[in-house]
Amino acid sequence: MKAAIVLNANSISLQQQAHEIQSMLDTIETGFCSVEMWLFYQYPKPKVFPKIGSPLSGIKLIRLENVHSPESYLQLLERLMGQYPMDMLVFASDGLGQELASRLGYRLKGSSCLQVEECSLKSGSLEIIKPLYGNNLTALFVLDSFPCCLSVAKQVFCPVKMIPCKSVSIEACELDQIQPAWIKESRTICDEPGSDLVDADLVLVVGQGVNNKETMDVLQGIANTIGAELGASRPVVMNAWIDMNRLIGASGLIISPKICIVAGVSGTGVFSTGIKKSAFIVAINIDKKAPIFQMADVGIVGDLQEFLLELEKVIKADNEKKGLHDRAGSGIES
Repeated sequence: MKAAIVLNANSISLQQQAHEIQSMLDTIETGFCSVEMWLFYQYPKPKVFPKIGSPLSGIKLIRLENVHSPESYLQLLERLMGQYPMDMLVFASDGLGQELASRLGYRLKGSSCLQVEECSLKSGSLEIIKPLYGNNLTALFVLDSFPCCLSVAKQVFCPVKMIPCKSVSIEACELDQIQPAWIKESRTICDEPGSDLVDADLVLVVGQGVNNKETMDVLQGIANTIGAELGASRPVVMNAWIDMNRLIGASGLIISPKICIVAGVSGTGVFSTGIKKSAFIVAINIDKKAPIFQMADVGIVGDLQEFLLELEKVIKADNEKKGLHDRAGSGIES
């Protein structure tokens, strides 16, 4: 089987995306006869590349005039597949990767599958394992139309290193690019600044139970005092009570802190995906039957603001005893 890993060198998540792709490739028992990296870039031409555990047979550098237009990628990928046919194309876990996998699979009359965690080649078909229905079900899909275009599932933050790859053949592909007539106008919206959530040892994640923006502001102050990064479930983000880059869950960030305090979150499967790698989970909810308690190490039935304000007082008093009252955000010892 011949495979190509498709990445964008200009993505701020390039190293994490490479890790996620490698995690999926590690599940394939049958070896590849060749694995190439197809790396799109705008400027400058890449000189270092994400380290992939699977031995690369080559790297193709594809200059792209518009890195924000999926149609630009699709045009070039169709032409590359005509020149260098592949049995499988593996895309990143982000929105662009999912769009390219689904649209290219259709255009090439192959097949596609998104958010793939595991796959294996059996009897000439590709068997895919992936979670469904908010992680409440694991499904098996069988793809027998090639090429197979896959986007991988998100993984806990673990970016790979960037290396020169001097022993691998690197080929620059200069292909003409034509703006499709049906695209009349395009506009680029800059990404929001990143957060420190993925690296934090202590995270406070709040949900719809906060009820309003005013309570959210109080909780932000508490998070600052106890040295926690603040995250949120989708209802909080959709109400614009916190920035989108702090969304936790299958469609946001997947975190693995030492301590995760989850307050006012019911605990749907989609959300739970984002915190299941946490070492220790404390759940606070007024509903004693909330699903979040099923995965918590400690469950507290009660008002989230009342509990967190009391926690803040305890930590402040403890810090003062230790002579840390002038140091904000000393955190909880785990």
